[in-house]
Amino acid sequence: MSTGRFQFASGNISKLLAIPKYMLSWLFALVVPRVAGTWAFGSGIGVGEGALALARELRDTRPDTEVQWLVADEAERRLAEQEGFTAITRRGWRGYWATLRAQTLVVTHGLGDVNRFGVFSGTVVQLWHGAPLKRIHLDSPVTTAVGGPALLRGVLRRMYASGTKQVALYVAGSVTAAERLRSAFRVAPGKVAVLGDPRDDALARQAAQPAAARAARDEVERLLEPQAGNPIAGAERLVLYAPTWRDGEADPAIPSETEIAALRAALETAGARLIIRSHPLGEGEYSAALGERIHLLGSDLARDITPLLGAFDVVVTDYSSLAVDFSLLGRPVCWFAPDLEEYTRTRGLYEALEVTAGAPIERSWSGVSGSLGELLDAGSVGHRESARAARALADRFHPHRDGRSAARVLAAIERLHLPAERLVNADGVFFESFYGRQVSCNPLALDREIAARFPALPRYWSVTNERQAVPEGATPLLVGGPEWFAARRLSRLLVVNDWLRFSFTRRSGQTVLQTWHGTMLKHLALGRPNVSLRTRLAIRRESRRWSLMLSQNGHSTEQFRASYAFDGEILETGYPRDDRLAVADIDGTLNPIVVASARQELGVPADASVLVYAPTWRDGGGTAIDALDVNSLATELGDDWIVIARGHTRTHEHGGYLRMHPRVIDASTHPDINDVILAADLVVTDYSSLMFDAAVAGVPLAFFVPDLANYRDRERGFTFDFEASAPGPLLRSREDLVTFAGELPREGDGERIPAEYRDAYASWRDRFTPHDDGGASARVVDRLLAIGALNADAQASR
Repeated sequence: MSTGRFQFASGNISKLLAIPKYMLSWLFALVVPRVAGTWAFGSGIGVGEGALALARELRDTRPDTEVQWLVADEAERRLAEQEGFTAITRRGWRGYWATLRAQTLVVTHGLGDVNRFGVFSGTVVQLWHGAPLKRIHLDSPVTTAVGGPALLRGVLRRMYASGTKQVALYVAGSVTAAERLRSAFRVAPGKVAVLGDPRDDALARQAAQPAAARAARDEVERLLEPQAGNPIAGAERLVLYAPTWRDGEADPAIPSETEIAALRAALETAGARLIIRSHPLGEGEYSAALGERIHLLGSDLARDITPLLGAFDVVVTDYSSLAVDFSLLGRPVCWFAPDLEEYTRTRGLYEALEVTAGAPIERSWSGVSGSLGELLDAGSVGHRESARAARALADRFHPHRDGRSAARVLAAIERLHLPAERLVNADGVFFESFYGRQVSCNPLALDREIAARFPALPRYWSVTNERQAVPEGATPLLVGGPEWFAARRLSRLLVVNDWLRFSFTRRSGQTVLQTWHGTMLKHLALGRPNVSLRTRLAIRRESRRWSLMLSQNGHSTEQFRASYAFDGEILETGYPRDDRLAVADIDGTLNPIVVASARQELGVPADASVLVYAPTWRDGGGTAIDALDVNSLATELGDDWIVIARGHTRTHEHGGYLRMHPRVIDASTHPDINDVILAADLVVTDYSSLMFDAAVAGVPLAFFVPDLANYRDRERGFTFDFEASAPGPLLRSREDLVTFAGELPREGDGERIPAEYRDAYASWRDRFTPHDDGGASARVVDRLLAIGALNADAQASR
């Protein structure tokens, strides 16, 4: 392990110069087989971090397995051998060969923790080294820092991206950490598993067992004894200062002589000692501070500080993930960030430090000195508030606190080597809506019908985040994970509403039902203008993956045939997702109980009028569409109105509608679009297929289309004469919309639609919703049974 001033820029130059070695190693890996059941471990700090906890779990529970540890020097070799591991020098032929032959490779910092040239085709497990608070990897500009032309930076980014593809499993301690790892490494959600952080297993035990925390304190006292002068008394409190690494730069918080004197005085008064722990990759000029009551616990004394955190009463840090580890103990954290603005600008944080801390942030050593007394006094308000903030931090980042994370990770790794048939039930049904971003639309409606008829049938739902709820009895599968791939490959029936990705091939006996997600106003696929040959080939390849399609009406059927060159069976049954809307419409009036329930789900006051704004996305767009300015609209509509904004699924990752107005609700990620429609007194869209669903429920429509000519003639174009048949006004200003909303009929059977649009509305429904009678789901499932796509006798087994 090196404690020198590593910097990304110099490390990146080395990566670029090594490109020929990478290429040769990749070719070599194609012909050298890996040995089943072999493991190689490494860590950027030496023999430590979560890799050590996992290696011990492997050693203790699978004693016949050899644990190989890739070491950097003789000191690491001795530590590895003391653990009973086989120590192999990381660099050189032996390290390369051990890495190349091992089936499973475990790292905590990067591929260089083992031999970076031998990782190709191995099962690489990245434990990382703490919950990301600062931006990491590709989320931070410093990661790919390198001098020279833009071409070099582009090559470097591709190398980093290629490196992330080598990793089979990233381990996260929490959902929040998992979301950040997925962003930083640009990997599919299923590549990241929330299993708990093995490096925190010892700390979790210290939190539950006072004797374990006391043992950590004894070990710290032993390590510090040579420099502590007088032995550390049992009553003395220990404060740890652990700043994060700053890309090789010195700690900007190195105290001055005046600050040292004030700090010593504060420690004397509190009966405490300050232990300084510089980041292993950084350097700090702390020599002037050392001595009376201030000591240095460097990596030469303790390579891994995390298992020793139970020794400390307070931790002082800036942006280090060590604060998240320490929060397991529920003890105070003093946040000290003198360079907060500069660090946020250059390195970046995933959220404002104030949000993470939940407590005051000190900006100088005088502030730290002034707060230590209270933080060390268990009876003080400051101590109680800081401890409360630490517990809140633990609640966010530590769902697993049983000290068994290493065991969970080991089990997950072993599942990576299982055949697909052991992961899922081949008689199951796989559902995916909008690439897994939502549990909604036609697939959800069909899930309900299938579950009601065949409750024992295994059902798998594609999701992109652990926070998504799936229907009762169904199994969520994260996109891109091994179980997700297994379910797609083996399930007897796939029900999807958008393209299949990841080079899917439909196997013999497998049925793929493409439900799509709306009647099309705008041109799709082959019908779009200026479609390239490459795209045309991709479209035809995609449609050949489908066994049959679902259509809401005759117009959709014609469009699917032309736009996707689909010559298979099309079920023109109406839309399952609109069954709920259809049964709610009773002779032109929506069931008031259903409306009240929908409004309650969305948080809408019972007596408010509701305008829903649901625009579609734009080709090449990178943001939610807000041509109306929903906050201004809410103001102009007045106190009687609530505005519900519903962004398209393809704009969710680019943000939503900021709720800066008390009468604006952002329902973009609300799981059921039907709630939004049923709650509405008026639905406003531009070119979204929501216009056809709203018509099923008989909700008034208006179209805000200031870019009508451009959209019609240049961007997408329409599949029919929209302007001639629109069942509501085509508006080009917010003022016109406010006027129209104010003139809407409010009560009376058949009076919801303004008189001048009733004929057009009726014609619209006749043309586009003729089958939407509430029975579409049943008709589709009947057909699936008839063709053998469902095994009614199947039993859930996994």
